[in-house]
Amino acid sequence: MNIFGIKILPIVPVIIAVITALLVVFQTWTTIAPGYIGIIFDKAAHQVKTGNLEPGWAFINPVTENIQQYPVTIQTYAMVRAAGEGSQAGDDSIKVQSSEGQQLNVDLTIQYQVIKAEANALFTDWAGAGIDVVQDRVVRQYSRTEVPKIASQYGWEAINGSGRTEVTNLIAADLSKEFAKRHLLLVSVGIREVHLPDALNAALDQKIAAQQSAERQKYVLKQAETEAQQALVKAQGEANAILATATAQAKANKLLSQSLTGPVIEAQKIAKWNGELPQVSGGATPFIDLRTKSP
Repeated sequence: MNIFGIKILPIVPVIIAVITALLVVFQTWTTIAPGYIGIIFDKAAHQVKTGNLEPGWAFINPVTENIQQYPVTIQTYAMVRAAGEGSQAGDDSIKVQSSEGQQLNVDLTIQYQVIKAEANALFTDWAGAGIDVVQDRVVRQYSRTEVPKIASQYGWEAINGSGRTEVTNLIAADLSKEFAKRHLLLVSVGIREVHLPDALNAALDQKIAAQQSAERQKYVLKQAETEAQQALVKAQGEANAILATATAQAKANKLLSQSLTGPVIEAQKIAKWNGELPQVSGGATPFIDLRTKSP
């Protein structure tokens, strides 16, 4: 068959061969994404090949080999109560019981990563499962097992407040051990929020109000004590001033009385006399002897 003078039939096998070759190339050529590592499994030999594939192009035998990619960057997994949702719908928080038997819900966030040097072992242990399966069976399940176990050792007020850091540290220690056994590194764990039932929220509000009232009363009492101390200091200062004045006056009087001898008094009388006789009515004029006594 000729079209425009070109023989078609002899070209068909060539086209098929080219398409087949392209398909083989596309199947043998894959890309390892940034932040991932590629694990090659040899289906013919039933084993994982040594040497992981770094990000970039990779070529495999599509007939006997396949590639599983695992992220080696930090992954974040959260188990929380959805914002704006009720206690049931959209709630993936972890249910725990306090040492008093009170039920609480804890929002937990986990950060982890695959240990790069153990990626082959991870692939083998989990039969080539993807990271989503590993995350569900390790990160999620062990978190939901260890958190209630540790929380049950503490009272609800400690879990919600003063003991939260200690509880978090114990959770991190336990999860770190479990993750390491399964080729994962725990980067961080955090309790984002503790959800209390309505009855405990009301009790907590009452306690906070009582504490605030006690603090106010303590402040008022402290102010009164401060003012009383200030008044005492002021009164003591005034009393000390009066005492000092009186003491000084007494000393002055004593010194004055000691200094007023007979001759001094006579000398002062003479110094103050103006030379006139006292004017006295109704009586005799006192006699003053002004004669100079001969020695």
